[in-house]
Amino acid sequence: MPGKLRARIAQAQGVGAYRKHALWALALAGAMLATARPAIAQQRPAAALLLDRLCADELRPNEEDRLFGTISITVRATIKYQAGVFSPDLIDDSVQDAVSAMMQACPKIRAINDAQRLGMAVELIRDATLKRMRDPKAHYSEKETEQATAADLSQELSAPEIDAWLDGLPPRQRSLALFLYASDVSRQEVAEAVGVPQAALVPEFSSVKGDLLKFFRSETNVAPPPPSPSGPPMEYRVAGATLTGLLAPKPAAGAPVPAGAGAATSGLDPAGTPTVRITGISSDVYAGWSLLATVRGLPADRSLDLDSPILVEPNAAGHRRMIVVGADEISDPHDSTRRFLLRAFSIDGDKEGAGLHDTFHLAAADIDNPLAQETLHNKSLASIEVARCLWHDYGTGDDPGLCH
Repeated sequence: MPGKLRARIAQAQGVGAYRKHALWALALAGAMLATARPAIAQQRPAAALLLDRLCADELRPNEEDRLFGTISITVRATIKYQAGVFSPDLIDDSVQDAVSAMMQACPKIRAINDAQRLGMAVELIRDATLKRMRDPKAHYSEKETEQATAADLSQELSAPEIDAWLDGLPPRQRSLALFLYASDVSRQEVAEAVGVPQAALVPEFSSVKGDLLKFFRSETNVAPPPPSPSGPPMEYRVAGATLTGLLAPKPAAGAPVPAGAGAATSGLDPAGTPTVRITGISSDVYAGWSLLATVRGLPADRSLDLDSPILVEPNAAGHRRMIVVGADEISDPHDSTRRFLLRAFSIDGDKEGAGLHDTFHLAAADIDNPLAQETLHNKSLASIEVARCLWHDYGTGDDPGLCH
């Protein structure tokens, strides 16, 4: 039975690829179990509803993700309290055993009131974990954790935890984490995309892996370290260039230069405005920090701003359209070529994702889908959940639950 649930989790609208490569402070269990059905959740606890749906084999993708994440958190909390080994295999085996135990206990779960259901689930998860830890035939070791890839580690984290880990990294390290754990491009291509010497990638990658290990063991600080200072200690910055403006069709030769455009330097188009190129990072990453913007000709005193979400469309047929909602610079503002990570979410559940060599153009400067606007403003959703909900909002995917 647990294998069936894990298979559904892995296959449901791409979540397997996201967990495998994603790559995202532990949240409280109550926060992880956000509202499953807003109208009903006012009367019943969300945890009780999710257990009901588990026992009825009716969990939808977002609901499966939340329940799986909560089980994993409880397993890791038990291991930490018992001073056990943080082994991905131990965690995975314990989660499987816990799901099986809960499903076997469904008749008892249905028979008790809502206030007792979460407590029973926690006890079942704890007991399954302790049994695994005390198994004399088991051979879980600390070496396994050290040798584990990020794919192994992130598979045991919940979607909100993956978001929290990535958001807590400085922007450049965040981009390297995505390339390291989600992309199959060469080291040289990564160095060129991020704007660092290839020789610097090895220590950077080691630092990212070390940070993930700390997060995995719940040893990390909530606040990321401040970025290293570059340039003058204080700078006056004028209003940034908008991504929408840079992506908009350029004026014809001889037409007036748009107000606020930079001076004519290399990297600018004939009209004297900065140029931008948007690409993917990995076809497996289509939610959260999932696109790159490379900008030439942007003055050091300007950044790249987004006034509101925009829709970008791939230049290659059959790839996913993306809603871009934010930008974070990974380069030094004084670099001639500026690089920005873009926070973006796919709206096409059945199409191919975008890699480093796939480019995008502006499709719409406004998002006129009311349901999509609701999804984008729902702060309780993890990145992968936002993408699944947008697929449903745009009619390209089934209702994943936990959206509006």
